[in-house]
Amino acid sequence: MTIINKKEPILLGFGDIIVLVISLYLTLFVRSWSLPSASLIGVLAFPFSIIFIYSILVFYVSGLYGRMISIARSSIPGSIVGSQVFSGIVAVVLFYFVAGFSVAPKTILFIYLIVSTILLIVWRVATYPILSLQKKYPALVIGSGSEMQEVVREMNLTSRIGLYCEREIDPANVKDLMLPAAESNADFRYIVADMNNPHLEGLLPELYRHFFPKAQIIDLHELYEEMFNKIPLSCMNYAWIMSNINAASSKTYDILKRLMDIFFGIVVGLAACIAYPFIAIAIKMEGGGPVFILQERIGRNNVPIHIYKFRSMTRNDRGKWLPETDNENKVTRVGRFIRKTSIDELPQALAFLKGDMSLIGPRADIVDLGKRLEQEIPYYPIRTVITPGLTGWAQINQEKPPQSVEESRLRLSYDLYYIKHRSFGLDVRIVLRTIKTLFSRIGMQ
Repeated sequence: MTIINKKEPILLGFGDIIVLVISLYLTLFVRSWSLPSASLIGVLAFPFSIIFIYSILVFYVSGLYGRMISIARSSIPGSIVGSQVFSGIVAVVLFYFVAGFSVAPKTILFIYLIVSTILLIVWRVATYPILSLQKKYPALVIGSGSEMQEVVREMNLTSRIGLYCEREIDPANVKDLMLPAAESNADFRYIVADMNNPHLEGLLPELYRHFFPKAQIIDLHELYEEMFNKIPLSCMNYAWIMSNINAASSKTYDILKRLMDIFFGIVVGLAACIAYPFIAIAIKMEGGGPVFILQERIGRNNVPIHIYKFRSMTRNDRGKWLPETDNENKVTRVGRFIRKTSIDELPQALAFLKGDMSLIGPRADIVDLGKRLEQEIPYYPIRTVITPGLTGWAQINQEKPPQSVEESRLRLSYDLYYIKHRSFGLDVRIVLRTIKTLFSRIGMQ
């Protein structure tokens, strides 16, 4: 049995492509009310193949292959319509303006967008849930705390998890643990257990005696990591760090990542040069003051680095969490715009080119804030074993930058997941999700 259905995105993508192909065929039929000829299909095959590929990419960025899609089914129609609008824009450009792609009549495109949108909604909302029914097995969950409750909630809510929680047991209560073993109808094939729970250590012989011969024992923390793509901080200790965190990576990955950083450093640097005169004029008109701020941040291996940003506040906040009512240091009107669009980050291109920062990695803390968090959060400096980044796994999974110690703990759990699993494929995924986030900020989703 597969506990987590990792093939779901592949099945959804394969089904989406089939639906798009069928939509084109139906479009051609509706256009002339006759079966389309092979020659017409041949003419349309190449331009629509480009549209199909782009549509799948847009669906991915829109979250239509994400973890929560099987839960939040009510959001599917809106996501599909928004994605189809973006696909339609590219299709219009191809059909009307790009030489070699022009297709007549243009009515085909209009009909295709309507037909494909309707069929995609029917496929995702009505058809796929029936085809993808996965048998769920009862599981005994042994543990306590908020992380266990997150796992239980996910097991019971989503179809992508092949387990549901039949019974929860707190390992602090020995009688509760022995009860399922004594019941004649207790036939658990899967036990999800918090192996790090101190109360469970002394009960492992009993757990082994009653359940191990006939049940699969699953570590709750490993299941949590697979479910939520973050590391449960309750399992953190030096043994775990030395077993799972490695500052070194493959040479191929390092070269690809460095080339990507240089490329984006040049692109972002050019964008900063173009934006500079406009930002400078706007800042001077609003109230004067410096256009740039220089921040000292924590780089790789806790070594300080210096980065430049366009100034967005009345003064440099030095990494403090400021209440919205703070009247001494407020985000300016210009600052509000350049923060929303991330234009304030463009001068960091210099740090990319120097190698002080990467496009993707844990967010670099301002020194004062980083020192405070080191004191508040155990093992916090581990996130500096790799080069910090402008965007990253934590940045795309947290709606807003952390504004409290607790939110910083959550960021650490995402950062550790990235450090453990980093790869070029994961980096590309982060870039695409970052593009989606930027569009969302400026109201383009």
